[in-house]
Amino acid sequence: MADFPLRIRTSADKPYEEAWPRELSRRAKSGELLRIRHGCYVDAQSWGQLEDEQRYRGMLKAMTSTARRPPLFGAETAGVLWGFPRSDLPPDIQVIVPVGSGRKSSNGVRRMTSPAGEVSAEAMGCGLRVTGKIQTAVDLCMIYDFPWAVAVMDRLLNTKPLPAESRKRPVTKADVEDLIALLPSGAKRRKVRRVLDFADGSAMYPGESLSRVYIAELRFPAPELQYRVMDELGLAAVVDFWWKDHALVGEFDGRGKYQKPEYMQGKTVAQVVIDEKNRENRIRATGKNVVRWEWKEATNPQLLLRELTKAGLPRINRRP
Repeated sequence: MADFPLRIRTSADKPYEEAWPRELSRRAKSGELLRIRHGCYVDAQSWGQLEDEQRYRGMLKAMTSTARRPPLFGAETAGVLWGFPRSDLPPDIQVIVPVGSGRKSSNGVRRMTSPAGEVSAEAMGCGLRVTGKIQTAVDLCMIYDFPWAVAVMDRLLNTKPLPAESRKRPVTKADVEDLIALLPSGAKRRKVRRVLDFADGSAMYPGESLSRVYIAELRFPAPELQYRVMDELGLAAVVDFWWKDHALVGEFDGRGKYQKPEYMQGKTVAQVVIDEKNRENRIRATGKNVVRWEWKEATNPQLLLRELTKAGLPRINRRP
């Protein structure tokens, strides 16, 4: 995780200057500084230019810098730090405390014990402590609804490193099952196992995972993921979904490929669009049809139903 870009000012910056805390308070009242947590201030104008996730991470760093003991962030907060998929930012800061600690939630901080029992902790590069990535994924599967839980588990099992990782430590379904077995109730174990059974590490992006869940719920045939389309020139494309019996390719078009540097690879938006068109032409030249959908269809089963039906994909009688 990249460090928080703003300097956080606290009374500890000048511990021997009695007037320093009053100076911080005065500058906050004037609007120059903004207090983001008790005793923690940042430049007000710069804070206003940050995205919501950057502000959330700033709150975590402020909490860490003023805590007597470094907090252990868990659940949805840990999900943000690891970079797992989510529908939105958490409504509060979630920290893991020992069972029977007696520490209560307050001031936007929810103190909770881990549903998985014994807690594994890891240190992020910026000094934040967080629950291990497998435990975080299991905890999220008990919080999120099924589609978003699948998106988390798919991402955990995928071979590409999470945003917080410098290199990937591969995770298998057996690794996850070891932690599921420690959950304290049968209902929790069944809920997470259902997610794990459906999960497929071939899917990495949430739009692909959500689409896959709704494809199953809508009783369409299960697609093959990350299918390699070959033509006379070699590899034409690796596509998101492939239905062999219907010669149909499905592609989820997230906005990332037209906005994020890791997808654009130094190209302009116009170049990316042209490359995508040429790629699709090569796919169609092999005799395959192509259906594309965007985020609004990936998050709305009825819209996805419309697109796949228009593409000629039949539904099956029984639920997969």
